[in-house]
Formats: sequence, C-alpha cells, structure tokens
Amino acid sequence: MQNAEEAFADRKVKAAAAGAGKPGSFFDRIKKSGTLGTAVYIVLGVMLALVAKEALVFGLHTGTPVVAVVSSSMQHDSPAQTYYGWLESNLGYNRSYIDSWPISGGFLVGDMPIVQGTDSYNVGDVVVYSVPGQSVPIIHRIIVINPDGSYQTKGDNNLQQLPYEFSVRSAQVHGKVVAVIPKLGYFKVFTMRVFGV
Repeated sequence: MQNAEEAFADRKVKAAAAGAGKPGSFFDRIKKSGTLGTAVYIVLGVMLALVAKEALVFGLHTGTPVVAVVSSSMQHDSPAQTYYGWLESNLGYNRSYIDSWPISGGFLVGDMPIVQGTDSYNVGDVVVYSVPGQSVPIIHRIIVINPDGSYQTKGDNNLQQLPYEFSVRSAQVHGKVVAVIPKLGYFKVFTMRVFGV
C-alpha cells in the first residue's frame, strides 16, 4: 500500500506524462519560439493599439482622440504673468472666472490629453486644432469667441498670442481636452526630438 507522499508523486509523474504529447496553448508555443514569438507579440500590440484608437475615435467623436504635449505653451511656470496677469490686463477676466475653466492647471510636456469632439466650444476650453504649415496640432485655450464665430486662443504659458491664434475656425478644431494622462506622451516627444517625426 502507498503512503500519501508516494501517491502524490505517482499522480504528478502520470500527469506530466499525459501532458507531454499535447501541444501547449498558443501563447505557450509563441513564448518558446524566440524571434518569431517576439514578432507575433509586436504585431498583436500594434493591432491592439489600432483597435483602441478606433474605439476612441468612435466614442469621442473626433479623428484626434489623443495627442501628446510637445511644447511648454500650456505649462503654468509663471501664471501670475503669462496666465492670470495677461488675461486680466488684456481681457479684464478676474481670477475666480479663470479658475472656473476646465483644465485650469494646464499641463506639461509629455502629458497626453484626451480630446472629445463637440458641436460648440466655450471660452476657457482647451482645444486641439490644426494650423496650416504646422506639423503637429496646437493645444491652446479659447480666450475669446469672435463675432463671426471663430475663436481666439492663447497658450497659458505664452507671453502673447501667436499670429494664427486670432481667428481659429471651427473646421480647424479637432475637439476639446476632457482629461489629461500625465507623462504618457513622452514616446511621441522623444521620437519628435530624435527623428523629427
């Protein structure tokens, strides 16, 4: 008669022998295949990223659902001068009104804003828009809605408006920033700085 230890060891040997002839799961076989396995994981990762992007495009109603912050124009390095002070002296906005705006703290290089398309935008919204001749979209705040319905924007950290910011048309706007994921955009920043892409 076998004792408990011998019975357990015997079952373990029989289970190993029974599984020896069976192929492993798909992922087990991929893990063992080396370079081919790495290539399969890369392809699966790219496919997953594309599916996720398309889901975001559909869910957020914009062709540009995520962007990477590549400049410091929305940082709050000197908000008393470039943000609060500029808005008060040039437009007469007070601090409590400015602090009521969404994304009131700005964001840093490498952050990744989530963008949602909508039919209309308000003063204080941070919007993402395209400008002819610029390789990346601009991420700035609406500071005035012009009588013709176009928008004036300004980067929170800029000392003044840039020439293209006095009349941004609705057709240029991809959407407004609804959330910010910190530091997730650093890969884009790195590739832009190293490869110019």
